[in-house]
Amino acid sequence: MKKNLFLLLLVVSFLFPMTTMQAKADGEEILKQTTGIITGVVVGPVVGLSRGFVKGWMWGTDATAEALGKKDGGVQRTVGFLTGGVVGAVAGGVSGIVMGAYDGIQYGWDKPWTAENYSWAGKFTDYEPFKW
Repeated sequence: MKKNLFLLLLVVSFLFPMTTMQAKADGEEILKQTTGIITGVVVGPVVGLSRGFVKGWMWGTDATAEALGKKDGGVQRTVGFLTGGVVGAVAGGVSGIVMGAYDGIQYGWDKPWTAENYSWAGKFTDYEPFKW
């Protein structure tokens, strides 16, 4: 009986520190991932809104100027900026909010606290708010 109790105590004393170290490492990782998602969902839509707004305005201006016949024409670009650019900016901003939240959730777990997590990866105007 004493031999079995001693053996059990020996096994537990050997395994217990390893399990607590693993639990501590898992707990820190889960905390990092959880805070990555939360901060990504808070910051991502704000960044997505601003980047989507600019990208949508550029896209709307180009599309309207091209529809008016000359993509690089001064009059066509001015009309495109005032009409299609406004519509594109609103659509890009709304889509950017949704994409920013999506990026916060998607990358917050896998890559917490990174530029992708906050929708900030790449050049400012390379953002694709309509990629979904």
